[in-house]
Amino acid sequence: MGEETASPLTPEETAPDGTPPDPAVRIARLRVFGRRALVIALLLLVAAGGVFAGLIVYEHPARALLRDGVHVSGKVLWFDDLRGAQAIRVSYDVGGEPSYATIPVTSGRRYIVGGTLTVIYDPANPSRARTILEDRLDGRVSGLFWILGLFVLTFAGVSLVASVRWRRRHRAVLRTGWRPAVATVSPDYPVQSGRHLPDILVEYRDGSRAELRASMSCHGSTYLWHRPRRPAWVGGSGRDMVVLFSRGDRRRPYAVPAFDRKSGLDLG
Repeated sequence: MGEETASPLTPEETAPDGTPPDPAVRIARLRVFGRRALVIALLLLVAAGGVFAGLIVYEHPARALLRDGVHVSGKVLWFDDLRGAQAIRVSYDVGGEPSYATIPVTSGRRYIVGGTLTVIYDPANPSRARTILEDRLDGRVSGLFWILGLFVLTFAGVSLVASVRWRRRHRAVLRTGWRPAVATVSPDYPVQSGRHLPDILVEYRDGSRAELRASMSCHGSTYLWHRPRRPAWVGGSGRDMVVLFSRGDRRRPYAVPAFDRKSGLDLG
């Protein structure tokens, strides 16, 4: 079987000099990608701030009680460790009168009935009490706040890196302009499933070739694999490259960030 040839570019798809339609606009779009990633990063940082603010609000009553409550000596009346939610019943004096409270056990400590411990109660509501270790907080809720906050922060960091990388690609393409080519996307499957992002094999009009690899980005190239030797334009150099794939249907070309495999691994 003969090698599949590139589909000819229509007048709407390319200029006489081989550049994509509105080349300056296509370059400016790269800057838009960077700004969009920056906005997403800032929004995620605000969201992370909201998550950690929620954690502070959730933990504040227990911390305030520890700081401002009345500290007295108390006695363990019973320790319930048979059910999933452990608890202790304690007695303590409030103004010379006995008072009682049931406090959830979240520290994992095993208490001895009849043992003494420090009880901190709210002078405005003596039945609201805690101990030094048992803060009446559900550790699962606090853990959920932390996991969610760190998850959002991680994605904010990824978006910040993406913003910086798109700005670098924009500057690189400004220096080099666009070179017409045909490009074939070669995903790393099914034999070596997912070992790396897709390779992009490029052949320029002058007959020279380049082996690129897609960078980690939401502008993925895997879905383009089914059409080899797709018309494209390539801009930038080294680790800061962009492959602009023609979609042949009057839609805007699709930009995929990439790097020259000779320049090493690229993570953003």
